[in-house]
Amino acid sequence: MEKLKKVLSVESSTAVLAWLVVSSSAIWLMVSSGSYSTIAIALAAACLLTFIVGFLLSISEFEFRNDYRVRIGLMLLQYTAVVAAVFFIPYSYIAILVTIWSAQLPYFMPFRYALLASPLWTAPIWLVFAFYWDANGVGLSALLFWTFNLFALVMVNATIKEKRATEAANELNRELVATQTLLSEASKQAERVRIARNIHDLLGHHLTALTINLQVASRITEGEAQQKVQQCHDLSKLLLSDVREAVSEIREKSTIKLEDALTALLRDVPNLDIALNMRPDIIIDDVNMAETILRCVQEGITNTLKHSNAKHFSIELEQQGNWVTLQMRDNGTNKKTMELKEGNGLLGMRERITALGGKVSSVISIEGFSTQIQLPYGEI
Repeated sequence: MEKLKKVLSVESSTAVLAWLVVSSSAIWLMVSSGSYSTIAIALAAACLLTFIVGFLLSISEFEFRNDYRVRIGLMLLQYTAVVAAVFFIPYSYIAILVTIWSAQLPYFMPFRYALLASPLWTAPIWLVFAFYWDANGVGLSALLFWTFNLFALVMVNATIKEKRATEAANELNRELVATQTLLSEASKQAERVRIARNIHDLLGHHLTALTINLQVASRITEGEAQQKVQQCHDLSKLLLSDVREAVSEIREKSTIKLEDALTALLRDVPNLDIALNMRPDIIIDDVNMAETILRCVQEGITNTLKHSNAKHFSIELEQQGNWVTLQMRDNGTNKKTMELKEGNGLLGMRERITALGGKVSSVISIEGFSTQIQLPYGEI
């Protein structure tokens, strides 16, 4: 059932239905006419089956869905199957299959190129009908079916644009929510640090002065008064110690909850199963570091979606000594080359890491693509 879902959708089901009606009617007419040999009918059926198999594979979401060469090969197989079928099937409505085929083109080439080239792939079908089958009214039929192809191209192109716009809007929304979460955490951190600083500078200063004055007073008094002053001096020292501990605790707890921002960024990413493994004891109290980690994860996901056929993406974040380590991996196996070429995304990531004194390394292999980032934490 899961494999069937990878192949059939509402759109592809309608295409399969159209193919089924066209193919079954054509074969039935050939058989019922009695004018065609069994071999011709069998070859026609084989061409029709080849077309639909190629169609279903080319639109599927299997591992090779981003392998451009394979899918172009499947497109050529479909077109060849239709042209071959026309030599065995004399019915002009078989050209409906070309409309189904042309509807896939906007996924493989720019719309304007597909539009300009539409007469080129339409013409061979009708040349066969005109000269091989000596059919009548071929010019009008060719014009009508060509307009059908144009309609399919325009509608599919509009659907693709709408889908991409929706995905871009969703991606932007995730980034905004993640950034908002990070800013909120940074604001909380700044407020906690401000409160701690004020307590230290104001209350701590006055308590220190009070302690010193009480110490002086204890030396110039005698008897019971000296004992009371000494008690007050001890209490002031204890209170000063408590204030310092409270300030230290506030500062220690002023870490940024980076996990909340990452969770917002990873929510509802399409076509990718993402696993986040963040050690609970990790401490991120630098806003610049938190933002850099967030942007690197964002860039890693974007690169995986654009350039890989990966279905799984893992993120591991941990603190090792004076280094915060971020490890990102995908399971993309569609590699045209094992040579790593850094694009703008990876270069931008490297610039961010270098600016903070960190290190980044990327490895491409048959098992997928991985990136390791190390950022200095504290004194190195």
